[in-house]
Amino acid sequence: MLTIENILFPTDFTPRAEDAFSHAVHLAHQHNARIHVFNVVTPDEADQTNPMDYLSLEESGGALVLTAEDVDLPGPPQPKMNVEIVYHKMEGVSPAKEIVEYVAEHDVDLVVMGTHGRQGLDRLLSGSVSEEVVRQSTCPVFTVLGRDEPQPGPEIQSVLAPVDFSEPARLGLAHARELAQVYDATLDLMHIVEDVVFPSVYGIDPIAPQLPDVQQRAAEALERMADEVIDGAVPTNLHVVAGYAARDIIDFADENDTGLIAMATHGRTGLERFLIGSVTEKVIRSASCPVFTVKPFGKSLLPASVLSSDADAAS
Repeated sequence: MLTIENILFPTDFTPRAEDAFSHAVHLAHQHNARIHVFNVVTPDEADQTNPMDYLSLEESGGALVLTAEDVDLPGPPQPKMNVEIVYHKMEGVSPAKEIVEYVAEHDVDLVVMGTHGRQGLDRLLSGSVSEEVVRQSTCPVFTVLGRDEPQPGPEIQSVLAPVDFSEPARLGLAHARELAQVYDATLDLMHIVEDVVFPSVYGIDPIAPQLPDVQQRAAEALERMADEVIDGAVPTNLHVVAGYAARDIIDFADENDTGLIAMATHGRTGLERFLIGSVTEKVIRSASCPVFTVKPFGKSLLPASVLSSDADAAS
């Protein structure tokens, strides 16, 4: 079980933004966590009221609060869930900055947000804002691509965990394992052997791996990692393919109807100062399913006992 007490749900109240709310409620219900509904408005929108009419917000101490209410989510009928919800509205011109500051000030464990909101790159949930939150937030981020029509509830049947055998990838895989348990889903572990393309003048097959057995070696390493990190906790499938990381992660997710991609923001070439790896950034931008990202140098959602056991397995 993940350790989650506070979930931040930034929203501009568009249908695309609201698609992420059902995931926030599901995760809050599973972990007895509080949801912080957070709306950043420009000064000319300061009088805007909360249009989430499916939440019976009541004023308490100058704030809009729900406590242990039956939340009836929009879209197709879903079971009602008891969750604690607080609503915060703030004036600002930089939504990403306000979101990141709220994360730090309120000890947020997880941000759940849509990747698109109103039209225009300066709006709350534009792709650029969600990417900036992933880059700057110290806690994991769960991004959900918004749709024009309300989407079904958070039913996830499979979780895809791309791994490159680095320590950050091991951390991402451990979170993927826990998320698969939360959603009662199967887990797909995927390693991509990057194609090496040489100029034809080298006289080398331009797309052949340098080692003829590299995929077999990768498959053996992936099996060892699965034994160490998953250890039979959830049904697991292993996949080794030759290709290009971001492209093939996205293609695999589309072709196999993946419900969630869970990965670390860095791999073997990631540096802390860059805050997010290029592969992760491309996956968040292009994946049609939700993407969960965790930083190796940020907050972990794994209990201390799980972290120590995973570290022992890695040593």
